[in-house]
Amino acid sequence: MIDIKDLRERPEYYRESTAAKNGDPSLIETVLQLDEERRALIFARDELKAKQNLLTKQIPSASAEDRGRLVAESKALGDQVKEADAKSAEIEAAYFSAVHQIPNPLHPSVPKGASDEENIVARVVGEKPNFPFPVKEHWELGEDMDLIDMERGAKVSGSRFVYLKNDLVMLEFALISFCLQKLYAKGFTPMIPPYMVRERAMYGTGYFPDAENGVYHVNPGEDDLFLIGTSEVSLVNYYDNEVIDVSKPQRFVGYSPCFRREAGSYGKDVKGILRVHQFEKVEMVSFCHPDQSWEEHEFLRTVEEEILSDLGLPYQVLNICSGDLGGSAAKKYDLEAWLPGQEKYREMTSTSNTTDYQSRRLNIRFRDEEGNMQYVHILNGTATSMRPLIAIMENYQQEDGTILVPEVLRPYMGKDRITKTTA
Repeated sequence: MIDIKDLRERPEYYRESTAAKNGDPSLIETVLQLDEERRALIFARDELKAKQNLLTKQIPSASAEDRGRLVAESKALGDQVKEADAKSAEIEAAYFSAVHQIPNPLHPSVPKGASDEENIVARVVGEKPNFPFPVKEHWELGEDMDLIDMERGAKVSGSRFVYLKNDLVMLEFALISFCLQKLYAKGFTPMIPPYMVRERAMYGTGYFPDAENGVYHVNPGEDDLFLIGTSEVSLVNYYDNEVIDVSKPQRFVGYSPCFRREAGSYGKDVKGILRVHQFEKVEMVSFCHPDQSWEEHEFLRTVEEEILSDLGLPYQVLNICSGDLGGSAAKKYDLEAWLPGQEKYREMTSTSNTTDYQSRRLNIRFRDEEGNMQYVHILNGTATSMRPLIAIMENYQQEDGTILVPEVLRPYMGKDRITKTTA
C-alpha cells in the first residue's frame, strides 16, 4: 500500500509511475477524491459527536422543562452520528479498495518499457558452451534418462504436473542443500514456513488482488486457506503487525514446495519443468531500515549471481522495465541462465525491493532514533528453484547421454555424473 500523505503531495509522480507499470492512472484521482470525502465525513461526524456529548452533559443539571428538549436533540444528533458512521464505512471501504490497487512507485533506475521485450541487459557473465554434438532440451534428456515422467504426472494430476525421478531428485536436493548451507553461512535464518496461509497474508504481500487467479484456494468457505506460490508470502507475514529491530537487516531463507495455477500460460513451455504447477524453492527475505534498502537489494542480487557462478552456468542480469514489474516491486532484477537446448536465456531467479509497500499493508514497523514509528523495507529474492536443474542438465550434457554434476554439488550428490538408472 502506498503512503497517502506522499500521494497528496506528489499526485503526478504516482500518475506517471502507475501508467509506466501499465496500471490505470485515473486511480490516483479516484483515491484522492475518496480520501477527501472520508476526511470530511470523519470531521463532520466528530463535530456531531462533540455536540451530542455536550448536550448529554447538560441533561442532568437541566430543568425538567429543558431536559426533554435536550434529550430529543441528543437523540437526533445520535441518529445523525449513526448515519455519518454508515456513510463513512461505505466511503472507507471504497477508499481502501482503490488505494490497494495503486502499485508501488518506481525507483528512478527502473527503465521505462511496456513489456518484457524492453527489459535491459545489465550484464552478461560466463561463456556459452560449444558442443561437438547435437544438444538436447532438458525434457528430452529427462525422458531419455528416466529422470522426468510428464505422461504419468498428467495422468495422475493433470497438465503441468510431473514426476521427478532417480538422480534428478538427488540433484534437486543437492542444489537445495548447497543453497541453504551457503545462505546459513552468510547469516540468514533458515526456516520451513507454513505452505498454506490466510487471505490477509496474500493481500499483505500484494499477491491479492493482482495475482488472485494464479493461486489455489483450499476448502473455500471452511478453512479458507491459500497454497503459497512462494515462501515469500509466509516469511514476510512472520512479522505481521509487529514492531521489529532493523538496526541491521534481518535475513531469512525459507524452503517450501510452491503451487501456482499458471493462469494465462496456455501453450507456453508445456514440456518439461520450466513452467509447472508444483515445484520446490529456496527463497530469501530481508527486513531492513529504509536507509539500507537499496544496498540490501544489490546484496541479494550478488548472492543470486554467486550461486549461478558457483554452478558454472553462463547467465545474464536483467534490470526489469516498468511494464514488466508487479504491483509490489519498486525495482526488480531477473537472472537468466543460458539454455543450449533452447538457444536462449531463461529466467532462473529474481530479486525485488518492495520498499514499504508490503510493510504498510501488514503494519510492520520499527522505532527510529527519535522513538517515532516508521515502516520497514522488505525485499525478496530466489536462491534456487527447479529451474536451475534445467540449466544444469542442458549445459552439462555429454555426448554419451550422461550429465556431469557441477563440482560444488558433488559432495551433496556423492557422484560426479548422472547416468541412466537401469532396473
